[in-house]
Amino acid sequence: MGKAPATQYLSVCDVWKDSVHKVVTKLEYQTPIYLQAYTQIHTEFLHCVDNLFGTCYLWQKQYFDRLGLDKGVVNAYGQLYNSWIDQCMQGLDAYANYKKVQAEMAIDAMKVGNEMLHSWMDVFGRTVSSWNSWFGRTNV
Repeated sequence: MGKAPATQYLSVCDVWKDSVHKVVTKLEYQTPIYLQAYTQIHTEFLHCVDNLFGTCYLWQKQYFDRLGLDKGVVNAYGQLYNSWIDQCMQGLDAYANYKKVQAEMAIDAMKVGNEMLHSWMDVFGRTVSSWNSWFGRTNV
């Protein structure tokens, strides 16, 4: 089987567009791989933290049971701790919502930037075209 013929480019812009398209397509393809790898690492970290407290449970229980703490004090501590955890959960939800809004704003900003770029290129093209017609008339 023969080698595919080399691409014939008509301009530098064609070279850039083709090259950038190849890189962007590759990155789009690999994005799920990056996200999955990060997710696996993050999930394993969270499991390790959870396991740490689960593994130490028996030792902790023996230690705190030896202190002879009143069950009412333990329950009051549990209620206080649960209120802290509830606040922590609300904070985590607020942060997740913040990151979602931040991502939406970044995407919107990129879309606006892209629209502006197209608009500026259109104005530039019309300006150069009018210069060409103006200079073309003066050279006649």
